[in-house]
Amino acid sequence: NAADLCWGWVPLVVLPKAGTSGDFSLGCQGSGAIPGIPGMPGSPGSSGTDGEDGPKGERGPPGQVEDYEELGEKGEPGMSGHPGKVGPKGPAGSKGSPGSPGSYGPKGESGDYKTTLKSAFSAARNINTPLRREQPIRFDRIITNENSHYENRYGRFTCQIPGLYYFTYHATSRGNLCIHIKKGHGSRGEKVVGFCDYVYNTYQVTTGGVVLWVDAGESVWLEPTEKNSLVGIEGADSIFSGFLLFPD
Repeated sequence: NAADLCWGWVPLVVLPKAGTSGDFSLGCQGSGAIPGIPGMPGSPGSSGTDGEDGPKGERGPPGQVEDYEELGEKGEPGMSGHPGKVGPKGPAGSKGSPGSPGSYGPKGESGDYKTTLKSAFSAARNINTPLRREQPIRFDRIITNENSHYENRYGRFTCQIPGLYYFTYHATSRGNLCIHIKKGHGSRGEKVVGFCDYVYNTYQVTTGGVVLWVDAGESVWLEPTEKNSLVGIEGADSIFSGFLLFPD
């Protein structure tokens, strides 16, 4: 009966017949039922999806530094460490400005110009061929020829060290003798000085000399005129000499 149905765990639900209205009700009435024993907990459901990020919060107050103290005095420098490895050489820097001139050093010793700047010659005439006008007189036998500046083949001294020179000659003749001292380049020269003695059929010695400035490459020689009785025989020597006084 209806009372027995209402005494159980689940109330009986009476469904309406087909064709009737949709109202329905429990088929039992009366006092409240006694609660049943709680059932076993169900298994946990699956985790849901993450929600959207919330709005950014306001900036918080500055933090507090705990145990803050004032800085103490600077300590003593520690010991130097071991030197490090030498690094690679860097690129060359730009050229600096010139420094100030230094002080003069001590005066050096005098140079020995005597060992390098030498020029001197003396040559005698041993041939007795007639002299030719406007041609150098050949003094073929070398007596002295320091640094070989005199050319006995041509009878000319050719300067290698510019400076002041002294030239002189001693010529034996038998009769009139006129001689010019000439200077120039190659075979072309100009008269510098001339000397003349006049005698007849008598031996004499004619002497002359001059100090000349001679540039490098210039030549100096003796040249006869139309009066040319110069001889070159044994016991009657004719000599042409020259030497450097002051180098340039």
